Amino acid sequence: MGWFRRRPRITDEIYGNLMTSFGRVVDRDPLVKLPAAALAERVAGEFAAVVEELDAKTYRGSTMYHLRLLAGAWIMAREGAVPRATAEVFEEAFAWRFEPVRKGSGALARRLSELANGTFERETLG
Repeated sequence: MGWFRRRPRITDEIYGNLMTSFGRVVDRDPLVKLPAAALAERVAGEFAAVVEELDAKTYRGSTMYHLRLLAGAWIMAREGAVPRATAEVFEEAFAWRFEPVRKGSGALARRLSELANGTFERETLG
């Protein structure tokens, strides 16, 4: 039943283009770079064991770099600099890249997106 299989939306080429373009853009603007780094650090702190495992299987700092770029995409989308769909595709790309390396790593991208968009349950007690 090959007719009904969904073509992957992300490819190595698309992922490479996303990384290259967002790497340059995010690092150029301190009003994107610094908040993106803070969001990435927050998520990395919440999932420290997953980040360590991913870095061990890829290269040191790769997870933080990718999280920072995803955060930058969401920040730019909220500012209207890029379409929201761009950040959504970047979130999917992160999961596509890291999920095969470590099962459950897509949770990092989802959590970062929740934080970037404010779509999470806030603790108001304590």
